[in-house]
Amino acid sequence: MMKSSLKSLAAGLTGAVFATAAVAEEAAGPAMWRLTDADSEIYLFGTFHILPASLSWTTPALDAAMEKTQITMTEADTDSPEAQQHLAALVQELGLNPPGVTLSSQLGPERAKQFGAVSERYGIPMAALEPMRPWLALVSLAVGVMQRQGYSPDAGAEEVIQKKATAQQDRFAYLETAEFQLRALAGLSDEEWLADFERSLAQMADFEGFSQRTLEAWRTGDLDSIEEEMIGPMKTAAPGAYKALIAERNANWVVQIEKIMTGSDDYFIAVGAGHFIGTDGVVELLKRKGYAVERVQ
Repeated sequence: MMKSSLKSLAAGLTGAVFATAAVAEEAAGPAMWRLTDADSEIYLFGTFHILPASLSWTTPALDAAMEKTQITMTEADTDSPEAQQHLAALVQELGLNPPGVTLSSQLGPERAKQFGAVSERYGIPMAALEPMRPWLALVSLAVGVMQRQGYSPDAGAEEVIQKKATAQQDRFAYLETAEFQLRALAGLSDEEWLADFERSLAQMADFEGFSQRTLEAWRTGDLDSIEEEMIGPMKTAAPGAYKALIAERNANWVVQIEKIMTGSDDYFIAVGAGHFIGTDGVVELLKRKGYAVERVQ
């Protein structure tokens, strides 16, 4: 449970032939792009970090892309024993309130009532969340709600991809550290987290409907719907969180992808699908720098 929770935190993401024309024929499935130059090929795949174990989403196009690459890159290493130990210590340092301060006292009466109603609905004791800062409480509640509805980080897209990569003896690389991710979450002020509080709770309260819409959008590569359900509302309600957790990280990743393009290795890069969406998305940033990025799924 601890491993799954920490992974979630460091994170809270037509056969084997690809067209080579300027406009590629897209296969059906989660969104994937292809980026090439004279001696390297990169696939960009948008993931969901936590999924129902019963969901079928892998495709022949995904398998073919992974078979053509030798290095699999994800956001961060959250699986190694060293990463797990370090993250556990950081959660204690960055996610808990000082003595005498409770979550309810930071939320205020009305928000605490709303928060408690959602936690009670899904059988998550409010008392277990009281020691947490708002950011950790919101993330923990979201993960708890999803796990009680049959979702698991161990069924997440990255986990499936990493198992495939291990089986084909790929090398692994990471765009950032798990510590960076956790500090990005914790670095936002409580006020910034609370700015998006009502929207986040509404999603959890209507989890069945919200999850059905977003999962189907992800599984079919419907980026417009993902933007409408997740990225757009976050950008509007909590611009500070959007900037720190989405836009700035995207810009950092593009710099690293450009460095990869100067070499000759082939990469399969799998990160949260939201990072490929909109004008601040990785795909659009690469296009603005002059790279030809084709959608292949």
